[in-house]
Amino acid sequence: MKSTDDKQVSVTEKNKQVMEQFIRFINTGDPAIGEAIIAPDVIFYAPTSSEPLRGFDGYMAVLNMMRGTMPDVQWKAEECIAEGDKVMIRFTMSGTQTCPFMGIPATGKPVKVTAMNIYQLKDGKIIREHGLPDLFTMLQQLGAIPAPQHSVK
Repeated sequence: MKSTDDKQVSVTEKNKQVMEQFIRFINTGDPAIGEAIIAPDVIFYAPTSSEPLRGFDGYMAVLNMMRGTMPDVQWKAEECIAEGDKVMIRFTMSGTQTCPFMGIPATGKPVKVTAMNIYQLKDGKIIREHGLPDLFTMLQQLGAIPAPQHSVK
């Protein structure tokens, strides 16, 4: 008979495996991978929308917007913390802005920023995500806002 701790570990490990598939999904944009691991009624909180996006189509809209702006965009998991039904991943997101982004004309500039995302899973599927990319640094790298001037004293 499995103990509660064993069951918790197996759920946590399964969720980590789902997140490995998820990273493959966001890096390729392959909807077939996404449909296998994202719940049809997923709720996705993104800083590019004042309201949460709902459903797989809403999720794909954000991913397609990012991939449309930076066709070479890639997310690299730097750190993963998982417990129970939650997974937090610190990503490095990098790409080159070749199309307009949030009203900023294409710059051709590379960006490399941190994103901290929190996921909730149920039955091997993502049911909720809070996506928190560092848009401030991204806007600085694209030249939309001035970078801070550091002085050494």
